[in-house]
Amino acid sequence: MPSLIINDQDVRTEAPPGEVLLDLIREERRLTGTKEACREGECGACTVLVGTPGPTGVTYRACASCLLPIGDVEGCHVVTVEGLGVESLTVVQRLIVEHSASQCGFCTPGIVLSLTGFCLASETLCHEDALDALDGNICRCTGYAPIRAAARGLSEDLRGRVAGKPKRVEALVEAGVLPRYFLDIPGRLRSLATRPAAGRPGKDEVLVAGGTDLFVQKPEELREAPLAFLSRRRDLDYVTTHADSVRVGGAVTIEEFRTSPEVLRHFPTMKSDLVLHSSAILRNKATLTGNIVNASPVGDATIILLALGARLVIEGVDGAVRETPLSGFFTGYKKMALSCGELVREIVIPFLGSALFNFEKVSNRVTLDIAAVNTALRLQTAPDGAIADLRVSAGGVAPVPLLIGGLERYHGRKADEATGAAVAQVVAEAVTPIDDIRGSAVYKRLLLGQLVKAHFAVITDGRALR
Repeated sequence: MPSLIINDQDVRTEAPPGEVLLDLIREERRLTGTKEACREGECGACTVLVGTPGPTGVTYRACASCLLPIGDVEGCHVVTVEGLGVESLTVVQRLIVEHSASQCGFCTPGIVLSLTGFCLASETLCHEDALDALDGNICRCTGYAPIRAAARGLSEDLRGRVAGKPKRVEALVEAGVLPRYFLDIPGRLRSLATRPAAGRPGKDEVLVAGGTDLFVQKPEELREAPLAFLSRRRDLDYVTTHADSVRVGGAVTIEEFRTSPEVLRHFPTMKSDLVLHSSAILRNKATLTGNIVNASPVGDATIILLALGARLVIEGVDGAVRETPLSGFFTGYKKMALSCGELVREIVIPFLGSALFNFEKVSNRVTLDIAAVNTALRLQTAPDGAIADLRVSAGGVAPVPLLIGGLERYHGRKADEATGAAVAQVVAEAVTPIDDIRGSAVYKRLLLGQLVKAHFAVITDGRALR
């Protein structure tokens, strides 16, 4: 029986761990401010805050409750809109009202929770972070301008009063963003009767990383299934640097990776590149390893990691580990070199050093959309400017995320527009796209060639990551 705190109430439920949090909130707890709409994490109407206890306190992130199984929030603090304006409107709610940022109101609770999550998670409380926090919230009434104005007002109001203070929750309580009962939550979470942190999964258990794709595909099947949540594996929750690489544990989320100081020190464009992966309410649960084992031919994180030469450390049911290059991991459409019971324990990403890196993606929408074609490039040049090493990955143009072979022929050539055009032609000829809803095979091949040319344009313009 999972135990958690919802708003200011201790909750112990008989619902199975595979039931999604949205149903517990609305059907069992009757907290109907959290809205049900797409049930695919696409609209943000069901957004809640999830506070997870850790060594340094409780960390809050906005998440889509329609894709979040109850077992994944055991021992956590879940906050719905009813848990914010306890005595009066919070600062976030007041700014929504003052800027006329709500009309029918169906999406408003999710927007309030996303902006409150921004207040808890953003180090600088800048307006750009506020907009990133809202990228998963759809509103059909307002046209978004008043919502963005409310977000700007929130950023301007809090930067001087809250940013930089070491105790963020306490500062937000004093600023009127959070109700006072938040101060008691860490102690109350410690006293909850919860199951111990998970060990290795049993042979019959279904492994759940972030679940943001799994619970779209088969939520009814998973509701009663035995599940093993990797988020409860504390030994998989880390980002560390070694002599020549960044090492990322199998439970690390896309957002944790995207904002990690260790990652940004060596790969600074990850902060902007991975905004294109998905919305904040999904990035806060989706994991880097989950994106890999989903085996989508257009997975953004996978395409990035392929170009960077990532390696996977795979753990077996007996605890034994083996290492394999990501480029050899995919064996066919949705097939991987992963045996039953194995999991990706760690991703090893070599430092760029003096190499250049660039990522390109084309989709119908700039954010919150699956790519028609995506591609990444890693380029190492010699002191004289000649190409010493060249890696190009491509998604949406083959049954698997693809690392293009045969580019050694360009070693020794100058990394200029002419070389870029030649590489683009070879890459376009090496792929086997198909006609689908995102474009024809002819279009995708042409698009990939243009994106490879864009890689070289960025490099010659000096804007690539060095």
